[in-house]
Amino acid sequence: MTDKLTMAVNTALQLAANSQASQISMARQSLLNHGMGMDTKRQSAWCEYGYKAQLDFQDLYKAYRRGGLAFSAVNKLVGKCFSSNPTVIEGEEKDESKKETAWEKSLKRTLTARFWHAFAEADRRRLVGRYSGILIHFKDSRRWNEPVGRGRAIDKFTVAWANCLIPKEYDSDVNSETYGQPTMWQYTATLPNGGKKLFDVHPDRVFILGDYTLDAIGYLEPGYNNLVNIEKVEGGSGESFLKNAARQLSVNFDKEIDFASLAAMYGVSVDELQGKYDEAAKELNRGNDTIMVTQGATTTPIVSDVPDPTTTYDINVQSFAASVDMPSRILVGNQQAERSSTEDNKYWNGRCQSRREIELSEEIEDFIEQKVIGLGVVKSVPEFTVIWDDLNEATQSEKLANAKTMTEINDKALSDGQPIFTDSEIRIAAGYESLDEGLPLGESLDDDLEDEDNGEA
Repeated sequence: MTDKLTMAVNTALQLAANSQASQISMARQSLLNHGMGMDTKRQSAWCEYGYKAQLDFQDLYKAYRRGGLAFSAVNKLVGKCFSSNPTVIEGEEKDESKKETAWEKSLKRTLTARFWHAFAEADRRRLVGRYSGILIHFKDSRRWNEPVGRGRAIDKFTVAWANCLIPKEYDSDVNSETYGQPTMWQYTATLPNGGKKLFDVHPDRVFILGDYTLDAIGYLEPGYNNLVNIEKVEGGSGESFLKNAARQLSVNFDKEIDFASLAAMYGVSVDELQGKYDEAAKELNRGNDTIMVTQGATTTPIVSDVPDPTTTYDINVQSFAASVDMPSRILVGNQQAERSSTEDNKYWNGRCQSRREIELSEEIEDFIEQKVIGLGVVKSVPEFTVIWDDLNEATQSEKLANAKTMTEINDKALSDGQPIFTDSEIRIAAGYESLDEGLPLGESLDDDLEDEDNGEA
């Protein structure tokens, strides 16, 4: 009876110990993996899939530099948004047609083609690394860590990656207008010989695109896991094809074979016999007209079935395309079905146009207000506007087709005696200037001039 009681107690203690050990193991696992995945049942799922819990600049940069899809997603967005440079006008958008003002002429001397090239490059680097910087070279003969001398012209611009331009000091005064913002930046310059040089840069001389805070989400970050999957599919499929093409051989000897006699025939020991067959296999794979002679053995190539990666690849491409809000056909450059391709292009043009007018226009306005007007490069004006051309504007062929349709409608309407469209409306639809409307019947310019003379008298 005592033995049974002792066994029961030991069993209970063992179960309790196992339960405690299991809880400790789960607690340790939760500490090691913070559960970045959505599968709450398997906290280590991301670790098993090969997904990183935290991404840094180098991860995103490598995905862009060595991954075709990430490279395409970044460059196509920037290329489309900056397919034409914007125009900055004084006043509202409705003032675009007015004569160029003196302020607009002075601004053009600063916002040259080099500036727009630098701004587009900074936008490209921002999409890769969450943020980027434009270092502004003012003609004020001051050091980089000193404030800018007001009213000085701008010489040129230098674009910096996020890992080369980091905040060094912050404004800790809660009553300051710049509370929480960097009061000094640290820039790492790469020298021609490959060396590095660090120096401080005053905020006056830096303009930041993007978000440099710790909780910022990068453009490539939401689809990064899909890029990992795609790399596995591409690399694994390529490796499988390579191994099959390598023609690895399997040699199956008869059970009666005498390895000692076989080794003696080659003039080697039994231990060195494997090397002889390795040399024969290498010669077979290296040459075109080579045979392998065996005695008492059967040689067969080791070939494995390579699964079709298309389905897995396409799923991840579509998921990544969704993460960057880009049609997958545009992402990979596949234009097949005409109607779907047209709809994709319309959506893509609208997406880029929206980014132009909302995100990029705001940043351009900030640059002009903070660095150009704020530092006295050009004088202040009550209002200015950033104008972009319309990416969804009809092409010339589409305009001519519309004009043709309008003409055909007029031809059919003439049976009722009244055309639908005027000649000027058709010319405008075709992309040309309108014709001056003719005067009503019975009136002439002479009559108008005569009426004016009588009125003056």
